[in-house]
Amino acid sequence: MTKPETATTITGADWLVVTEALETAGWVGDDDNPLEILRKDGAVWAVSNDCGDSQLGAGSWSVAFPSDTPVLVIVAACLAAAGQPAITAETVRHLGIAPDPS
Repeated sequence: MTKPETATTITGADWLVVTEALETAGWVGDDDNPLEILRKDGAVWAVSNDCGDSQLGAGSWSVAFPSDTPVLVIVAACLAAAGQPAITAETVRHLGIAPDPS
């Protein structure tokens, strides 16, 4: 059995999928690095290095995501950290979980 496409590791293209998904959920790109650092309600997600590792932090805690972390896991963790545990239909379309109805 092969992994579904949404479970791919974070590579250059995949972190752009995370960025787009978070932006549809109201996250805002950082002024200095809008595609690699996003913020919402005290939570911050950022790409850590060229290998595709990333981090999520809020308040006094942070968690590191190695490059082999599925995109869906990262997005779900970010949404939960910002107090929005539901994944919207628009976010689902960006992640490729369901077909675009248009």
